[in-house]
Amino acid sequence: MITDSIKKTIRYFKRNGIEDTLIAVQERLWEKRHMKYAYVPPSKEELERQAGERFDRPLKFTVLVPAYETEKIFLQDLILSVMEQSYKDYELLIADASSSNKVKNETASFQEQYDRISYIRLEENRGISGNTNAALEHASGDYICLLDHDDTITPDALYHLRKAIDKADRPVLIYSDEDKADSFMENFHSPNRKTDYDDEMFFTNNYICHLSAYRSGVIKELMLDADYDGSQDYDLAFRTVDWCRENCGSNWRKKIVHVDRVLYHWREHEGSTSGNTDAKTYAYEAGKRAIEAALKRRGREAEVKELKHLGFYRVEYGDVFKKRKDVGIIGGPVYGGGKIIGGAMDKEGSCIYGGLKKGFSGPVHRAHLQQEARAVDIRNMKVRDELKESYESALREKDAVQASLKLCREARKRGFTILYDPEAE
Repeated sequence: MITDSIKKTIRYFKRNGIEDTLIAVQERLWEKRHMKYAYVPPSKEELERQAGERFDRPLKFTVLVPAYETEKIFLQDLILSVMEQSYKDYELLIADASSSNKVKNETASFQEQYDRISYIRLEENRGISGNTNAALEHASGDYICLLDHDDTITPDALYHLRKAIDKADRPVLIYSDEDKADSFMENFHSPNRKTDYDDEMFFTNNYICHLSAYRSGVIKELMLDADYDGSQDYDLAFRTVDWCRENCGSNWRKKIVHVDRVLYHWREHEGSTSGNTDAKTYAYEAGKRAIEAALKRRGREAEVKELKHLGFYRVEYGDVFKKRKDVGIIGGPVYGGGKIIGGAMDKEGSCIYGGLKKGFSGPVHRAHLQQEARAVDIRNMKVRDELKESYESALREKDAVQASLKLCREARKRGFTILYDPEAE
């Protein structure tokens, strides 16, 4: 029997050819040996502590699930994962567009045990966006969490969302880390340890994804757009970011909050994009269109290209400095001995992707994505005209790292974005 890994490799080979496939296989084997992961659920004592914690003001979540002919075991796992939450001020709203009664009957059996479950039978199947929009009319929570009908959340998910909301003073969008699970929700792997909101990287991949919670008034104003079904969550997040930019002043980024904990388990099976990236190719086409629409709203002229890994994109601006007045510096990777030795840096000057073999893409392919950076290596850097005098001065310094940090600090102080481009030369 052909394993899932082999199936994925064959699909990758058909898209990208033998050379890229060999590199991808080498990287996956390296990750398997060196990058161990095990999801550790919160202890019973910790969940009890969370359940007993008192907050200064009430805040209710609506966990909204559009369902369609959902498999019984998937629905059971989903409902139980919500009912077992340590934070108790929530409702589970299931909007069912099925032709059969299997979702209705299974939900009813749980409603006999739990009083936080609401069921809505939709008159017709309007697709994921239309079904979600219909359900939003019935959502009573202060924040809306969108949950796929075949996935689950961790028992402390809503608790950590609540803590983040209080700390950030009513953010507009909150998102968490996630991992993947097998069909039986027994083995967890491939953790997606996300970054805080990165405007450039978000134009290359919907890394926000799961678990996301939206301020109720905002999502009910924006709604989901059926033109982007398959990547409707990507489009919604883009428009939510735009809403923050327009309504939250210069500190709009603070209204988009990242919870650096795995709170979502994305189930892998043949019908899901997590288990089979070819299962819903229309989703990746919709994702590309969502990026193009977001660029158009910002008045940016660019071409969006799909990368080797499905669901990942590249924005081609041509002359970036001409097209984008906000970009002050562009930096790319520096190689030595077949590995990255310079490029994107953190605030201490450490190379973020240092040591990664040339051709490898890093965790969640992040090393191959355009992204914002605190600093980039002066040895592979381009600057706009306003910074050229400072750049020439920095080149004369002996310490390349300190020269890079100094120049990038100046650029940021002057309000410029520093763009790391993996393909920059």
